Amino acid sequence: MMMRGGRLMGLSSQVLGMRCFSTEIFVSRLSFYTTEEELNNVFSTFGNVKEARLMRDCQTGRMKGFGFVKYSSQAEAEKAVKAMDGRILRGRLIFVEMAKGPKSK
Repeated sequence: MMMRGGRLMGLSSQVLGMRCFSTEIFVSRLSFYTTEEELNNVFSTFGNVKEARLMRDCQTGRMKGFGFVKYSSQAEAEKAVKAMDGRILRGRLIFVEMAKGPKSK
């Protein structure tokens, strides 16, 4: 076990190169016309999608062009990242990566 950034990191984090275990992916550069149902359908081919959510502007309700997909396991999330990063969805080149944890203050 090691200390990093004031947090105690376990063996699994050390094995993963000091990255925290995550089952959530970040999808950017999405079309503003993409729906949560469409996002769920596209990414469900790589595993059991627990949640697919798109980020919207609080005042206007418009899509911001990015979202998150949460899987049942890390292996499913990694499979989706490898398969979908740099692909075209609704005529747009999208980028997919493992979601980072919330920023600490």
